[in-house]
Amino acid sequence: MPYSQFTIAQIAAQISGDLDDEGQLFWSQSEIVLAIYESLLLWGAATNYWRSSGTFNITPNRATPYYDISSATSTSAQMAALRTRNWTLGTMVADIQNMLNEADNGISGAGMSAQTSITTILTAIQRARNRFVLDAQLPYTVNTITQPPTTQGTYPYAQSTVYVHRVTWKDSTSGVYENLWRQDAWAYDKSYPNWPSMPGTPVAFSELENAPLTLQLYPPPINTGSLEAITVDSLILNTASAASTFNIPDEWVHAVKYAALFELLSSDSQINDPLRADYCNSRYSQYVSLVENATSIFRVTVNSTPLPTDSFANIDANFPYWRNQSGIPTMAGVIYDMLLFSPGSALQTASVSCDVARTAPLPSLTQSIQLGDEDTTRVIDFATHLLLFKCGGNEFKSTYVNHDNFMSAVAARGQINAAKIMYMTAQFQSDQTEYQLRPNRKRGKAK
Repeated sequence: MPYSQFTIAQIAAQISGDLDDEGQLFWSQSEIVLAIYESLLLWGAATNYWRSSGTFNITPNRATPYYDISSATSTSAQMAALRTRNWTLGTMVADIQNMLNEADNGISGAGMSAQTSITTILTAIQRARNRFVLDAQLPYTVNTITQPPTTQGTYPYAQSTVYVHRVTWKDSTSGVYENLWRQDAWAYDKSYPNWPSMPGTPVAFSELENAPLTLQLYPPPINTGSLEAITVDSLILNTASAASTFNIPDEWVHAVKYAALFELLSSDSQINDPLRADYCNSRYSQYVSLVENATSIFRVTVNSTPLPTDSFANIDANFPYWRNQSGIPTMAGVIYDMLLFSPGSALQTASVSCDVARTAPLPSLTQSIQLGDEDTTRVIDFATHLLLFKCGGNEFKSTYVNHDNFMSAVAARGQINAAKIMYMTAQFQSDQTEYQLRPNRKRGKAK
């Protein structure tokens, strides 16, 4: 049963009163609504508060065994509505303009002052988007690379690739897929010193020794073939279109905003503001830390039968040829919004149900916020804190306690959820298992 206590319009009016701006002259209603939405998205991302179930079908003879539940093309509109990636460039630009006390006319830049330009804002957003996907290593994309490798076993891959997470080799002669494990030349040189002159079926890959955008396969392939890679990709935004999206889960998109604001406020210009720049950098780091422990899928059933879930890495290790096998799904691999099923090819169409930590529902003005009174108060406090950003100085600093109280409430809600779903703890840890088994040593942490 949905909550029906407070509408967005009622909460916006209360915030206006708290800010002594009942006429919404300094803080417009649309500006306040964006602050409320940001608060809700962060609440959902940090607590897994909103959980829901969606369905889609798996079909025989599908070209790929991977399903991105946030993509209607890969799964269904129902799943994509639960795990949204709809935040637009126009919305983010207006949000930044509000926070810088500029006219919020979006990508046109109409009415802006001389403290910064719309071109500078758009450039900062573009750079921030790609900074975030490099730091957070989200979202994942499946790419097939068909260009033949060299005789030395090197393989070029797409220029948009930021990070290669997983690679599979498909031999063109046998049609067999072979999972490749990350390796480096030092280990292979010591173990198999003659590997460059002994082609065979590749079993490992490395990115370390070669130029960017090149994979080294060990050993060099004896036959032609192709690579199937799970990667994290950069994106060139169409900054001429306000409808451009970031291809990032909506709950994390504000990390991009804070990275962009950090760049703007730490620039050598009249907009320079060390206090707010440091705040933005801290908020960006907060989002990246949250992503490192985030999970979106925590239960999977096929034809109403629950499946054990595990990391992609564990399925690769325990069922190394799952990609070549057909049958009734017996395992589900999970890495954030992406699913695979083992065996890799279904024998018949089957109905899949996924329980997910959904993106926060963002109601319209006349719709009710989907939180109880006990948590709505913290959302109001946090939104007020965000709105004071454009005032800067001590007026903004005085609301830091609002942020701290909000995060304390997040932690308390997390403890409540842990009690509610205590038996699902292992399911929530599949992403962390993945990071530990496919190590990416960043910031001193295995990921």
